[in-house]
Amino acid sequence: MAECVVPRVPHPSEETIRLTTDTPNSETHMPLSNEYVIGELLVRAGAMFFLVWSVVGAAVGAGLVASGAKTLRLFGIMNHFVSTRHLLKPLTVGRDVGQSVLRHRRLIGALVVLGAVYSIYGLVARFDNPALVAALDLRYPRSFVAWILESARWSLILLSVFACVIGVMLGFYRDALGRLEARANRWYSTRKFTRGADTMDLTLDKWVEAFPRSAGSIIMVTALYVAANAAIVWLRFA
Repeated sequence: MAECVVPRVPHPSEETIRLTTDTPNSETHMPLSNEYVIGELLVRAGAMFFLVWSVVGAAVGAGLVASGAKTLRLFGIMNHFVSTRHLLKPLTVGRDVGQSVLRHRRLIGALVVLGAVYSIYGLVARFDNPALVAALDLRYPRSFVAWILESARWSLILLSVFACVIGVMLGFYRDALGRLEARANRWYSTRKFTRGADTMDLTLDKWVEAFPRSAGSIIMVTALYVAANAAIVWLRFA
């Protein structure tokens, strides 16, 4: 009677199973993109923001309780009025470059079209999303990085198509472009939008100066409470 030899199937070792199941890049353990953005980026960043500034607030409160006069003198040194009107004035001044562009409109239009067409070709024919994800090698999930790159790619494609249309209109349809510019060119004054925002209101400062210890105690207790909760949230998502 002929013998039937059954080949022995090697069993994976415990170490191999552990390495396979614990691999961070495995699809079964990869978190969803939206969960990763909310949990890892927004929540942790927000918790760290509140933690840092609540510690600063607790230090200010402790300074008001321990040495109110010195802390108030420090506040007096730091409280300076900075006018946004003078800083933003160069940004609000209108500058017309239309006449210079119109003198060379065909040349500028041709350069805009060539640049837009080259950009569209590179984004459509030469864009390799998996290769970029692998080259970046970020610690974020690959699906999330691929989604960001793909979104940026299509945004650039749409902008390039729009630039190509503008270049053609600049070179051959000057009147149509002029009508479009007449609707789109609007001057907005930041001074009107920010009016009253740079007015100093010292009501709270005067109350703190009148009751430094009470204000310091309230600030310190509130800041410590916020710091404790921010630390708990940050450690939970660490």
